[in-house]
Amino acid sequence: MKTILSGGVDESDVQILDLLIQNQNNKHISTTLKIPLSTVQRRVRKLVEKGFVTSNNYIDYTKFGFKSGSLHIYLKNGNVDTVLEKISKLKGVTSIEVHIGNSDIIAGIAYKEGRDLFDIIVRIKKMEGVDRIVWSERIYEYPIIGNNISLLELESIKQD
Repeated sequence: MKTILSGGVDESDVQILDLLIQNQNNKHISTTLKIPLSTVQRRVRKLVEKGFVTSNNYIDYTKFGFKSGSLHIYLKNGNVDTVLEKISKLKGVTSIEVHIGNSDIIAGIAYKEGRDLFDIIVRIKKMEGVDRIVWSERIYEYPIIGNNISLLELESIKQD
């Protein structure tokens, strides 16, 4: 009998998720788990429908001659939703995340020239509630192969 985990996910789903975390495709998952490809496709589709898996298409702006990086935005008594809305409308912003810890907002940025980056930073600095900004430029992304994260291990940690 299969164990049902949080959110109606069973052990087979977790095995599929663990392989997805390792960036494996459905055909490889089918071969590895010795289950039909159609079963993997159906289970992945259901995991997407339930919101356990999302599909984010990533555009590598550097292939088009752009530079990219992150703006770490620190707020002071600002309305985070208002700041997020304003940042989301700026040309060159590719993503926005709210964080707890160091910076409050991290915005992904793509730009052609240093002046373009400077203009984005100036516009954000002028927003009410923004305290300061720290910039980091992406040099390259290191591929993670054979990721050591297992959802089953995380599930047992959560239950302890």
